[in-house]
Amino acid sequence: MKKQNNDKTQELLSVLFGTLKELGYEITKEFNILDFGCRNGDYVKALRKDGFKAYGCDLAFKEGSYVDFLEKEKLIRLIDSKPYRLPFDDNFFDLVFSHTVFEHVQNYSETLSEINRVLKPGGTSLHIFPSRYRFIESHVYVPLASIIQQYGWLMLWAKLGIRNEHQKGMSAQQIASNNYNYLKNHTTYYTNFQIISYVRENFNEFKFCELIAAKYSRMGGWYFILKRLPFASQFINTFYTKILFFKKK
Repeated sequence: MKKQNNDKTQELLSVLFGTLKELGYEITKEFNILDFGCRNGDYVKALRKDGFKAYGCDLAFKEGSYVDFLEKEKLIRLIDSKPYRLPFDDNFFDLVFSHTVFEHVQNYSETLSEINRVLKPGGTSLHIFPSRYRFIESHVYVPLASIIQQYGWLMLWAKLGIRNEHQKGMSAQQIASNNYNYLKNHTTYYTNFQIISYVRENFNEFKFCELIAAKYSRMGGWYFILKRLPFASQFINTFYTKILFFKKK
């Protein structure tokens, strides 16, 4: 399991650095980097180990071997929720990134405003999150549950035995109820149009860059085929993963 987690961490950092380099932004060890929605600080730890000045923040931390140390050293910090504020000074970061976070953001306007605030002028931001029309919803594992969130649909799949790793031993009714509440209260699957309308409130330079990122992901072996296919980037964006880049003025 530890090796699997390390592999996922290295893949994410490869996608992050590779995509930004392709877009013309070389990440150096002089940069202040923020992992927005850092969970247990694994990415912060990995970046720090490689000599980067990395920090993280989240509304709550997940369990992890280094959470207590990272929090004590103020390398990871809790986000204030009332009012919503990232726990860092203005114009502090050269780069803000997140991985599978924005599908949970309930307050897009406030969140993007805060990312804008903590970014330095010219600072960049890259966010990776699952698509609205992804066939298997990535948290409850129910087909199309990002758009079909009715209790009956979730009950059908619960009765068919679909459950995530935290739902073993639960009844179909418990699973359906948990999934319904989780999807309604903890996920936000916006369309591209809705996402961009929020981004425009704070950033004037932005783009989706799924095909560029594919070169550095597990799809890298297919990159030279994908880039020759019309609408490959749109397909990835619509049915698999969104990768959103924006830059502060």
